[in-house]
Amino acid sequence: MGLYSEGNRKWWLLVAVSCVLGLVLLDETVVGIALPTIQAELDLSLNQSHWVVNSYLLVFACFVAVGGKLGDQFGMLPVFLTGLAVFGLCSVAGGFAPSGEVLITARALQGIGAAIIFPLFVAMTAMTFPQEERGFALGIGGAIGTIFLAIGPLVGGLLTDLLSWRWIFWINPPIVILIAVVTFVSWRDVDRPPPPPIDWTGLALIASGMFCTVFSLMQSEDWGWNSPAVSGLMVAGLALLVVFAIYELRTANPLIEVDLFKIPVFTASNLTIFVAQYSKMPIFIFAALYAQTELSLSPLGAGMLVMLAALPQPFVAPYCGKLTDQHPPGLLATGGLFGIAVAMALLSLAAPFGNIWLFAPGLLVAGIVTPFVFVPTQAAIMASLPEHKHGQGGGISMSSQMIGGTVGLAVCSTLFAFHKSYVLVFASTAMLLFVVAALCLFLFRRSSPVQTV
Repeated sequence: MGLYSEGNRKWWLLVAVSCVLGLVLLDETVVGIALPTIQAELDLSLNQSHWVVNSYLLVFACFVAVGGKLGDQFGMLPVFLTGLAVFGLCSVAGGFAPSGEVLITARALQGIGAAIIFPLFVAMTAMTFPQEERGFALGIGGAIGTIFLAIGPLVGGLLTDLLSWRWIFWINPPIVILIAVVTFVSWRDVDRPPPPPIDWTGLALIASGMFCTVFSLMQSEDWGWNSPAVSGLMVAGLALLVVFAIYELRTANPLIEVDLFKIPVFTASNLTIFVAQYSKMPIFIFAALYAQTELSLSPLGAGMLVMLAALPQPFVAPYCGKLTDQHPPGLLATGGLFGIAVAMALLSLAAPFGNIWLFAPGLLVAGIVTPFVFVPTQAAIMASLPEHKHGQGGGISMSSQMIGGTVGLAVCSTLFAFHKSYVLVFASTAMLLFVVAALCLFLFRRSSPVQTV
């Protein structure tokens, strides 16, 4: 058998689409390390520098729910390649950005490309592999993705120190081109029933509601909490999200089936994913800033330190998957959430001392326990829904994940802007995690077999 054949085609496809997952996860960690350097070189305010990260997350969160539906409407391969092209071209533009405004715009457009390709990873894998191989294939894909996540801080530090922060964007296009070629050669479409129309009204409501809410949080530093613009945008955003929920309950083909949140385990799983992704912002953004500003580490040194929060994950995830098959996934996920809360508490206790040896254990604990949140919750979501709603359940969980990161950065940035305290950022996140973990433990215990809503 040659290097490539029809017999091993599906494995080539799996590696290619898994690298897409990897690129998205890499972007979570690689930019945070370079942020202080970007801020200094482009003369950005603290608020503007956070928008370099948040513009990507915000757009990603607003549009990820529709990414999979675009594939159903117009074909998986054309939509996938279009999303890759947008992601790659905007990476090039970000690397050449002459100002903060251009970089933030490029990052926002890059978020559109990521929102298109991210949900298609699961869909294309599920369509390529038979049922008996699907779980193993998704596990391999997740392992590849977490490898990218793990090396993100190191790559960001190396490129920033040895070359330029611009290379953290320029490394994407060659990988994108390789993914596109392998996917084009390896993909085989399958017959599917006609999909329902896309809920464009719902998409407009959730996108505008999220934008107004998060934008008001981010701009509170510059405009002040007493500003009518901040309070007006906040009220408008929350009102739009309420209208979105009401509209989705009444429309025939909703973008997000809000009724699913009546299932306790489904609600608990998405809430768990939301706060777990929220906690990544203090770890990969503010811990990286702390390492450079308070520990006086170089970008490379900061990357190596923050890498402790990512490096264990590819090794722990397979073991976590086995435990998920043997034990209630909801209890494992709650345990993981308590573990991240402990990690954040350790960071808050260590931060005042400015000692790397006291700070590092909290990051390592976070890296060990994080897979116990994300792996079991996906299993819990699938177990809580009938098979014909698995795709929708996966899409909602991705939205919860992206929105969690967006809100996490917005809230932590606001706290830091007002108090200039890393301790407050870490401690407030720990408190949130402890409260939500207790709530989710109650909800998971109310879980029941597959629902029929």
